[in-house]
Amino acid sequence: MTTRTHALSAATALAAAAVLLLAGCSKEVPALRFGSAQPSGDRLAAQPPSGRSLALAQWPHACEVLSDAEIKAILPQADGIKRQPVKVTVINFNPLSGADQGTTGDVPEGGCKFSFGLPDKSESAGNSSIKLTFTAVADPALVAKSYADDLAHARDDATKYHKEFEDLGTSLGPQGCYAGDLARGNLTCHQGPYEFEVSGTSTAGGVGEYPKADRNWSDKVLRQVARTLGARMP
Repeated sequence: MTTRTHALSAATALAAAAVLLLAGCSKEVPALRFGSAQPSGDRLAAQPPSGRSLALAQWPHACEVLSDAEIKAILPQADGIKRQPVKVTVINFNPLSGADQGTTGDVPEGGCKFSFGLPDKSESAGNSSIKLTFTAVADPALVAKSYADDLAHARDDATKYHKEFEDLGTSLGPQGCYAGDLARGNLTCHQGPYEFEVSGTSTAGGVGEYPKADRNWSDKVLRQVARTLGARMP
């Protein structure tokens, strides 16, 4: 009888240890926190010639435009931020004159993908991203015309393909922003001599389930990125 009691006690102890081990291995995921724009980088100050585009060699390097501190102001838990340059191909933005030499072609660092991790039950490394793309750097009048054309095209495209379109006007700080497809959440904005796009995505659980996750990412992250950039542009 004593031997059996000892055996049962040993089994009970092993079961309890297994429960404790499983409990210790379970991952506590902190709630995802969202902050707001806190511009802190240098002011962007492109000076294109009057009525002309800026030479591609003078375009900003997109990966240097948004700092770690500015990303963490919006997403305090962003971890392991990495940057990947994205090539941008530029055309002539002034239809009334020929393009100046050196103002059209490829800009190897005209865009940038910022990848990082946010808390999640599964692997979190690189589960989130912000993509910044400069699409025009030119005389502000030319940029405003380019933006107006893009806005009209996006509005027509949304009507044709039944997309959720939103003209945000100046509500984010830049002179104009719009979301050509709210379901995807991508933004196009212009300020002074710059036209730029902000996009990105996240699979972190705190952002929400697809397809609402992309809209949430736009509302809470991409729009704050647009605010950050607009505040640093002339």
